Amino acid sequence: MNEYKPKVNLRKSVFAIVLAIILMLLVGWLLSRENIYQMLGAVRSADRSLIGLAIAVYFLSVAVWATRWRATLSSIDCRTGFVTRYLVLCAAIFFNNITPMVRVGGDPFGRVYMLHKLENTSYSSGMASSIGEHVFTPLVIISFLMAGLLLRFGKTSLRLSLILAVVWVLAALGTMFLPRLFFRKRVAVKGISRITNRVLGWFGRRRDVQEIMEVIEAFYSSSYATIDKGKKAFVIGSLTLLLGALDVLRLYTIFLALDYRPEISVLLVASSLPFIVGLIPFLPGGLVLVEGSLISAFALFGVPLSLAMAATLIERGISFVLSTIVGAIVFSFLGVKMAAKPLRVNQDKSKGTCA
Repeated sequence: MNEYKPKVNLRKSVFAIVLAIILMLLVGWLLSRENIYQMLGAVRSADRSLIGLAIAVYFLSVAVWATRWRATLSSIDCRTGFVTRYLVLCAAIFFNNITPMVRVGGDPFGRVYMLHKLENTSYSSGMASSIGEHVFTPLVIISFLMAGLLLRFGKTSLRLSLILAVVWVLAALGTMFLPRLFFRKRVAVKGISRITNRVLGWFGRRRDVQEIMEVIEAFYSSSYATIDKGKKAFVIGSLTLLLGALDVLRLYTIFLALDYRPEISVLLVASSLPFIVGLIPFLPGGLVLVEGSLISAFALFGVPLSLAMAATLIERGISFVLSTIVGAIVFSFLGVKMAAKPLRVNQDKSKGTCA
């Protein structure tokens, strides 16, 4: 029997490695030009009450996220309690932080698994709810990025302003209509089914392709149901915008703690960077890439380097270190709860569970 040998996409791997090296060299060059003690002094002198407020804003964001998830779960007739959703998301953030891709570790795969174990939700419905609630995230991220660039650089060049505006409009149209078309038309169902069956075969669990196609089609139907209703789409879009605003508020609060008032343009760009660079699979939680991009963006927008590094250190201390610790504790609690919970096929929806 031939042993399976995983294939490595060298082009993507080399790109990620080169990008990480460039960012590390850039950060190293910036650090060599700055007194590291100045940065540590800025962190030590930061206003503790404002740092506490920034932490509170972060966990408020998780509460908003849990509320947004409820909107998509209700579209597929799945109802769970707020506390359960909140705890599952905290645990999912832990998985996000320990896997190479920031947004594809615990979210969606980890929380779909936990939701299945806790509420007996089907994997296709759980995945659909997770995908559906993120349908407007790219639009908000791109809008924040383009708005920040326009505010900062648009005044100096009319041509650059027009280019950014066109890119903004095209990206907005794509993120609004392509997902809906994709799920409505059942694009690539057969291809995804064959790939899924092949992957299952690697683990000795190959199944009938038709059976897999039925599961994937159920996922497509559930996904389309979460984004096709105008009222639901408005709620999801509004909460996604609120999440972006809370990220901006958290960064602003951190800078206030350092006694610095940044321009709104740098906050808009910096709040969108972790999502963008975090999609590059390199180190757990986007380490190096996120820090390097944040420091570089702050410095590019005129933030003093010592404050840029101090703000990045505090921000990552909240969004990576603290969230990982909290998520690990929550996952340990949920692990015990999942192990003790028997799987029930038929459950009463009125008790807050899913079929």
